[in-house]
Amino acid sequence: MDGTILVVAATDGQMPQTIEHLLLAKQTGVKSVVVFINKVDQVDEDVIELIEIEIRELLSDFGYDGINSPIICGSALLALQGDTSEIGEPSIRRLLSAIDEHIPNPVRDYTSPSLLPIDNAFTVPGRGTVVIGTLYRGTLKKNAEVELLGFDENIKTTVSDVQIFKRSVPEAKAGDNIGALLRGVRLHVVRRGMLLCASGSEKLSNHYEAKIYFLSRAEGGRSKPVMSRYIQQLFSKTWNISCRVDISPDVGMIMPGEHAPVYLTLMRQMVMTLGQPFTIRENNATVYLPFDGLCHGPGLWTTNNLSKSATWCDCLDIQHEPPYAAVNKLRLNKTGRALDLELGMRKVIFIGSVPVCGGRVKNTLRTSKQESNLDTPICSRPVPHGSDA
Repeated sequence: MDGTILVVAATDGQMPQTIEHLLLAKQTGVKSVVVFINKVDQVDEDVIELIEIEIRELLSDFGYDGINSPIICGSALLALQGDTSEIGEPSIRRLLSAIDEHIPNPVRDYTSPSLLPIDNAFTVPGRGTVVIGTLYRGTLKKNAEVELLGFDENIKTTVSDVQIFKRSVPEAKAGDNIGALLRGVRLHVVRRGMLLCASGSEKLSNHYEAKIYFLSRAEGGRSKPVMSRYIQQLFSKTWNISCRVDISPDVGMIMPGEHAPVYLTLMRQMVMTLGQPFTIRENNATVYLPFDGLCHGPGLWTTNNLSKSATWCDCLDIQHEPPYAAVNKLRLNKTGRALDLELGMRKVIFIGSVPVCGGRVKNTLRTSKQESNLDTPICSRPVPHGSDA
């Protein structure tokens, strides 16, 4: 949303739901607020001035411009009845003028590759599968090659037709609510929350690095601190998924009202772009908000079991090693997929087959749970700092 109108009754003033509405607006990223004080025909002028002062202070508390935000006084009932006094129909016109002046027109990105978060999908008999959503960025044209990404799926397809309000158009631009007909895609593989994007423009991952703000109890968040391996639901765009939050070892814990860098591990591979907003909710209450954008991390892939997957903190510890270190110990599980490497004085956990100095670890599986102490390193040369190993 680009802006919101906060309606306050002059007979009641600031209420608990007023605070909840502003908190919700802040959490959803609304940057502009216009206030309309209703029912001013039922109170004195002194009461209206007092309510206006309270509202401006409340706006400032939530990070909005409480001094310059427009506040319009009027009566919706009188305007509906055709009253021509200052608190009747003219107050509604002043409200609309304030919206035009205070809420800027959104800046759309028409040059970047197309990106469509999917809200819904259905099948048109004889045509195929149609996905519906609001084009987030770029331009989507007919016969464009696209990819359907999300929930571990990567499906290549072609857009056969594009419709806006049930009318076929040659192309759609960012901000348009569209329906896109996909060629050769079954309905059962399409899920709400998947992304339809230009071919090769986005990549799937289940590891991300972010800076977040931990809401305090007064803001609707938790009252207790959060440690690593904190698992809750992450919501972003039109999808939500189980997510594990890991905290850097030098931070230890996050107290309510603090900012901190964290590492996010998703249950499924999803697409998240730099600066993409998201929230983490616990028991239907938002506890985390993004603070300074979001960046993709080059970390390790994990299994679907979040509680047993390797932590990013283990991976980041490699950065504190000397520029060169040799692999001196290797441990494999019975399937040969989980590798435990000791790099210098630190232990690093890998999931899956791991490249070591350009080659792959092969023919090293002994017996179940057997640990191999190698007299010579796996690599014939030291491992450079920052390599895959």
